[in-house]
Amino acid sequence: MSEAAALPRRAWLWVTAAYLFQSIPAAVRDEALPIALKNTGYADKDITQAVATLGLIFGFKILLAPLVAAFRPRAFILFAELAISVLLGGLALQVAADHPSSPAIIGCLVLLSFIAAAHDFALDGYFVSALDDRTRATHAGLLNFASKLGMVLAGPGLIWLAGRIMDHGPQSADAWSWALIAAALLALLATSANALGLRGESEQAADGRTIADRFREMRQGLLSLSVDPRLFAVLGLILFYRASEIHMARILPLFATSTNPGGLSLGNETYAVMRIATAVFGLALGGILGSQVVARLGLGRSLLPLGIAMHAPLAAIAWLAADGSHDLTVIGTVFFIEYLAYGAGMCALLLAMMKLASGPGAAIRYAALSTFALLANYLPGLWAGSLSDRLGYAHYFLFALSLAIPGILSAWFAKRHFQEA
Repeated sequence: MSEAAALPRRAWLWVTAAYLFQSIPAAVRDEALPIALKNTGYADKDITQAVATLGLIFGFKILLAPLVAAFRPRAFILFAELAISVLLGGLALQVAADHPSSPAIIGCLVLLSFIAAAHDFALDGYFVSALDDRTRATHAGLLNFASKLGMVLAGPGLIWLAGRIMDHGPQSADAWSWALIAAALLALLATSANALGLRGESEQAADGRTIADRFREMRQGLLSLSVDPRLFAVLGLILFYRASEIHMARILPLFATSTNPGGLSLGNETYAVMRIATAVFGLALGGILGSQVVARLGLGRSLLPLGIAMHAPLAAIAWLAADGSHDLTVIGTVFFIEYLAYGAGMCALLLAMMKLASGPGAAIRYAALSTFALLANYLPGLWAGSLSDRLGYAHYFLFALSLAIPGILSAWFAKRHFQEA
């Protein structure tokens, strides 16, 4: 009897652990790094450009596909997670060094991005190929919740921890070093839980073909994707469905902690605690609601209402920036609604991408789609900081809200391609 048959299946465990882990490097880059740079006096435009540049490295993961396929998926996923945990520890040591080396720190961040990209390809491909349509739909809300929970723990969580440490006297470099050690320990814990969950899954063999053969397969997978009649509908969703949310997310941490006119002037700890509390409950409820809406209405009929819901919180964010006199309860309520709507809306987008990717060459097809998603997620960072400096926070968020128009149109166009889902 095989190991997979002898052990109980724990898909819920490995989906939770693996996708929580997947979000840790992204959280360090997307939320913790911007606040750390903001604390040391960098301008918004420089911060968003640095984060966007590091994030765009993930776009190379489609080119890593033929190389990653040479390894058994389960073993590669766990090895990559261990390597990322070690890199986080190494980054912590570099930050706290008496004479920190900027090239070494940048090198750690770049290498972290490359390994994380390979890990993401292997994990996403395994999720798509190891689970059937029904099981993927059942676990989509859990996947989204775990991803965002990891973003909260390794983003606002590290910000809170660094702030608490600085309250007791250590300099910012030492504080952030200890925060990165905490991130490395969280990564190791998630890796252990993932290993336990994957023990109940069937092992997929490594691809024994040559690299040239695998590149040919990648080309065939991309060609099959390019002629799929649903492709342009899904690309429209990837580019526009969450455009408002993406532009808001690039600036929200800087807006919340900024003492400039229009900023909320929240301290690091206050901001972190508020984001943690609102995200955990908001994403949990949002993921559940999104899954239930898709289960009841079907994917096609869910895209439009969930898309409208995902864009709506931008009006409240713009109101916060324009008024500037709201108390923490009001700010926390707005943050909660934003997470709730995002968690629900992302269920529909992820399922649309997975539905298009499923079938022969699923891993390659999904990697291509997720590459477009990464570009859509990080490219706005190249101009978001400069634009918010010119417009001011309130007008910038209104601009982001205007992107709801193409987002809703993309949902309307795409829904007819998924009526059967």
